[in-house]
Amino acid sequence: MKKDSRIVFFDIDGTIFELDKGTPDSTREALEHLKKNGHIPVVCTGRSIASVFPEILNLGFPAIIAGAGTYVEYEGRVIRNLLLDHGLVARTVPRLENIGCAVVLEGPEYLSYRQKGRATAFYQVLSRLHSEYPQRIKEMEPDRDDANKISVRIADPKAFEALVQELKKDFSVVRYESFPFVEMMPAGINKADGIEALITHLGIPRSHTYAFGDGPNDLEMLQYVQYGTAMGNSEESVLKVARYKTEGMWEDGIYLGLKRYGLI
Repeated sequence: MKKDSRIVFFDIDGTIFELDKGTPDSTREALEHLKKNGHIPVVCTGRSIASVFPEILNLGFPAIIAGAGTYVEYEGRVIRNLLLDHGLVARTVPRLENIGCAVVLEGPEYLSYRQKGRATAFYQVLSRLHSEYPQRIKEMEPDRDDANKISVRIADPKAFEALVQELKKDFSVVRYESFPFVEMMPAGINKADGIEALITHLGIPRSHTYAFGDGPNDLEMLQYVQYGTAMGNSEESVLKVARYKTEGMWEDGIYLGLKRYGLI
């Protein structure tokens, strides 16, 4: 790592990868140029590490922040792996299911859910795990499953709204605009917190940080880094907050953004 190396954080879905379509060629080219120039590309995703597919890892990221900041890895060494308390999960899952929510527990080794339920209808990643990586999924056991975060499909928005303030005592709750989906991490944890843990470990100043994202779980990340950039296909809340913007993922947004910053 060079003294003047910059570190760049990339969300996965909607930023560098789309399920069933993959990664734009221009993004692949940009990542290669970035590394050749001595900079550090990092995956920074809401997905737990168990659901980050090989074709993403094969893009050559030396570091990974997964589970929306709960898991941090650098060159194969795990720096952070925050797990939700089993008792808390066991109390929370029934409360969510009682108002019709479909629940997925996302951990470092597997994702667990009610396999006779409706989880695969809202979380397409589960279908691929089931067909290609069955060892990474299991039937949910809330009182014993290791989970970095909880993903939830809301069935009754009013019922969830009545519950959410209580949930916020124990969880960081991220809601999406475009579909009734919620992510729940340990209270106070988000992608920015994971980034802080990594750059502190590496000794990289915050002034050397960049990030690209498109969803509400990217908001803290985009505000924390020096150059937080919203993709052109971002949700409206992200476009309003981000200081910088680039084109959409399939409009060479990553390549053009890195070019403007002079990183490639």
